[in-house]
Amino acid sequence: MTDSETIARLEAKIHALETRLGVLEDIEEIKKLQRIYGYYLDKALWDELVDLFAEDGSLELAQRGVYVGKAGIRKVWSLMPDARDGLKYGMLMNHMNLQGVVHIDPGGKTAKGRWRAFMQQAKLGERAHWGEGVYENEYVKEDGVWKFKKIHWYTTFITPYDTGWDKEYEHVMPRVNEEVPPDLPPTEEFDDYPSVYIPPFHYKNPVTGR
Repeated sequence: MTDSETIARLEAKIHALETRLGVLEDIEEIKKLQRIYGYYLDKALWDELVDLFAEDGSLELAQRGVYVGKAGIRKVWSLMPDARDGLKYGMLMNHMNLQGVVHIDPGGKTAKGRWRAFMQQAKLGERAHWGEGVYENEYVKEDGVWKFKKIHWYTTFITPYDTGWDKEYEHVMPRVNEEVPPDLPPTEEFDDYPSVYIPPFHYKNPVTGR
């Protein structure tokens, strides 16, 4: 092997390693973005939360429909009147983002991620709920910064804390609010527990490829 061939092979290997490192760094940045979203949501920090979205981003929670753009996304928080102006004494709104699976699309400018959210919500002396659901999100890299392109949350259950999900189930999954209508209707129709709905996976089975 000539010196030029050896150099070419080393350059190709370095390029492949740099590409792989870039993908891993992008995945880590997206995971941080998702976790930060959860912390802002915990404390009803609406301005900080909206800033995480691209200008043409969208938000779809349960069966509320799709809210488009930062102005549209802001309207979603008006549907939470107790926390519209931030958390107050006696309020709890924890959202834990777990089990992240992130894939960077070819080209490195867009990505997709699947997460599980576990929620604890309460207003002291009035009510307490816990809930769970799956996110299937899309991300976009703008000027070197990862942002949300689309957040889509699928409710599995939301149930009063004192009765749980093993007794008569109370359906409280959010649906379209006619007073604050979405920009677009729900993209998928589904029901929550005890019904079974599997949100579509953005990825193939890593073993079988199906």
